[in-house]
Amino acid sequence: MSQTSPSQAWARTEVSADGAVLLTIGGAWKSGSALPEVAFRADRVAVRTEGLEDFDSCLPAWLHAHLRSIRSPDLSSLPLRLQSLVRMAETVAVTETANAEAGLLENLGAWGAESGSSWGRALEHIGHTALGFLRAGLGRARVNWNELPLQMQTAGVDALPIVALLGFLTGLIMAYVGLIQLKQVGATVYVANLVALAMAREMGALMTGVIACGRTSTAFASQLGSMNLSQESDALRALGINPVEFLALPRILAVSLMVPLLSVFATFVGVLGGMVVACSGDLSVDQYVTQAVKAVSWKSFVAGFIKSVVFGFIAAWAGCYRGHVARRSALGVGEAATSAAVLGITLIVIADAVFAVIFNLYDI
Repeated sequence: MSQTSPSQAWARTEVSADGAVLLTIGGAWKSGSALPEVAFRADRVAVRTEGLEDFDSCLPAWLHAHLRSIRSPDLSSLPLRLQSLVRMAETVAVTETANAEAGLLENLGAWGAESGSSWGRALEHIGHTALGFLRAGLGRARVNWNELPLQMQTAGVDALPIVALLGFLTGLIMAYVGLIQLKQVGATVYVANLVALAMAREMGALMTGVIACGRTSTAFASQLGSMNLSQESDALRALGINPVEFLALPRILAVSLMVPLLSVFATFVGVLGGMVVACSGDLSVDQYVTQAVKAVSWKSFVAGFIKSVVFGFIAAWAGCYRGHVARRSALGVGEAATSAAVLGITLIVIADAVFAVIFNLYDI
């Protein structure tokens, strides 16, 4: 049975009496076949078809290449599918051109608008979190409390080895550096004061907060981002459950409870690490312990404890927030985990600076 071969693509132009160009196309337009060449210069162009057979993407690409310099060409005579493809090609081209030609001010404005939107989402999430804790205190929140023991184990007990290692090494390093300097003035006994006070007031809380950002924040962001990707969060909303209350509250509460305990543990381990260095020199164990106990007052201990509570809350909130707003793709989940750690550490450092100023003002 014989088949009719498709005719070759063709195009012709005509100039009307009012100076407008009429572009007529016909035949079969297929990629790989020879396409016609036409040249015209006009302010107004109308495109029509005559015997147009099947076509693929080469036809809208050909029309876009020949009509891109024409403002508002008349495409009303074309098939609807071809009209939409031509307009789609024009939209993509305009967007790429705008992005390529954007100057410093345009890029700065786009960055400002994006940053403003990001801060707006963050404040909205903070509001939902605060409202969730208030509703939980009143017994009206729908929270997945079954996750609380598991999250406490993950954020607390499972973190003990890395906290012990880093705390011990931190105390050891501080004692070594302090011993070198204090030897010059014959005050090596005060190396215990240096290590104990620094660990109790500053390094214990800061170190455990950073560890929580590296371990827990990234895990929360990945978990909640994956749930967002698989539309589990949308399913909770469909059931009338607020995902922030149901998913974020037990995680934030678990980390806020465990990081202070880890901070106290890191402080004791850091003091022990400093004792290893100090007692290898001129100090005895009794001298080191006596000086360390004298150095740490209740004010210093409470100051470090308050910091650890806030740092734990920040670390957990950063992970939950970045997971909540993660893009619904595998790349978005990875970006959420990375940005959660960065956001958490940045906010912890800022909060630590604020605490330093406040405690100095009130002599704490």
